[in-house]
Amino acid sequence: MLFSEIYSAYYNTVASIISCSQQGKLDSDLLFKIVKESAFPESFMTIGSALETGRWPLIKKDYNTNIQNIPTMPLSILQKRWLKALCNDKRIKLFVDDEVLAKLKLQLRDVDPLFTENDYYLYDKYSDGDPYDDPDYIKNFRTVLEAIHQKKTIGVEYTGRFGQQKRFICAPCKIEYSEKDDKFRIISKVRNRHSILNIARIDSCELCNDSAMFQSANLCDLELVGLSQKATITLEIYDERKAMERVMLAFAHFEKSAVQISDDVYQLTLNYDSFDETELVVRVLSFGPMVKVLEPKCFRNLIQERISKQIELMKRN
Repeated sequence: MLFSEIYSAYYNTVASIISCSQQGKLDSDLLFKIVKESAFPESFMTIGSALETGRWPLIKKDYNTNIQNIPTMPLSILQKRWLKALCNDKRIKLFVDDEVLAKLKLQLRDVDPLFTENDYYLYDKYSDGDPYDDPDYIKNFRTVLEAIHQKKTIGVEYTGRFGQQKRFICAPCKIEYSEKDDKFRIISKVRNRHSILNIARIDSCELCNDSAMFQSANLCDLELVGLSQKATITLEIYDERKAMERVMLAFAHFEKSAVQISDDVYQLTLNYDSFDETELVVRVLSFGPMVKVLEPKCFRNLIQERISKQIELMKRN
């Protein structure tokens, strides 16, 4: 295990007890209070009795200790390698400022990263990801993150998908990351309606305690997008020219289940976010007659509409 929650809790509990002993504050009541607050319920008697009886020779009978140095939790080589990998991630600057990051890299300069981005290949990932090195993007991301932590609203200047400049107030609820798109999005509320905003389209934003400072903003012009919802489609796959293998590869990152109906016919059920619906339509169509949409009817209609539009375009040409 890379990090052990259980053993870290035990070690930190004993470290707190030793620190109190070094300060001359420890007695039986404080010892058991620390154990109760810091460790797990089942360890309440185990740790306390082990220290008081001397089975763990860290605390003497008079609640003093022979340990002179303040207890620390040194990192293992594996933990250092994991941290080095995070430091090399292009998104780390969104969460850690330059000064802290420089110190970390200096301390880990002789450590090999546990993994690099070259160790992973993400199939069908878009190449126009967010600009993680852009100072304005970093500033906006951290402002949004601070607003979420402090439960505050932010005043936003935003460029919509068609280039419209908008100015409004929103209450960010959480940030989500799309690995396929390589983009961060904000799930937020604007006038009690859910909205999803791409952080890369935020021109500027700032924390605001009073919405009066943005009272002139035209909230009605905000292009609201419904909150992402889970949806399911069922496909029938005719396994010619390795269609089943190609379908499984194309939808590798979706939650799915497959059942073999006959020797060369399979039924595949896909679960997806509503945001991915347009892309899913395009992918299904790419397999031509090898894939048939069984349900839902609304998705079948999207397929039919896309085919009809394509036929019309072909007639015009």
